[in-house]
Amino acid sequence: MTSDIIRFSKPMVLTSLLFVAGCTGSTDPTTATVFDNIANLNSGEYDRQIAQNKSQADAIIAQNKAAEQRNAQLAAQRNANQSEINSLRQQIADVKAQGAKARAASASDPVKLQQVQALDRQLVAVERDVSSGASPSVVRPELSRIKAAYRALSI
Repeated sequence: MTSDIIRFSKPMVLTSLLFVAGCTGSTDPTTATVFDNIANLNSGEYDRQIAQNKSQADAIIAQNKAAEQRNAQLAAQRNANQSEINSLRQQIADVKAQGAKARAASASDPVKLQQVQALDRQLVAVERDVSSGASPSVVRPELSRIKAAYRALSI
């Protein structure tokens, strides 16, 4: 009789273990049992997870590409701004050269020399404006006006 119970209980224990193992229901491939993996493969759960992860990866890649494009645009803008600053500095140097000529030509005339000095102060103010990021569309006409005034005083 004892052997009948043992013989009868072995299949029951095995069936119970299989039933319990199959009931865990994990959809995480790292923790799922063999039975969970079979169920997840048959139900398409793993395919759904792969598609979801691929979608997330594609979204991240798209965000990275957009960020790279924004970075490239910002770099191009920075280069254009630097070029504009260099151009303004060159124009300021040209105006200073015109101012030096006017100063030399006005050395013997105190009235003209005062006018040249007033223009020098205006030029310093424009230089400060350029250094603080003033708009080139505002600065260029002012530099042209100062240069023309220096030229007029050089005569």
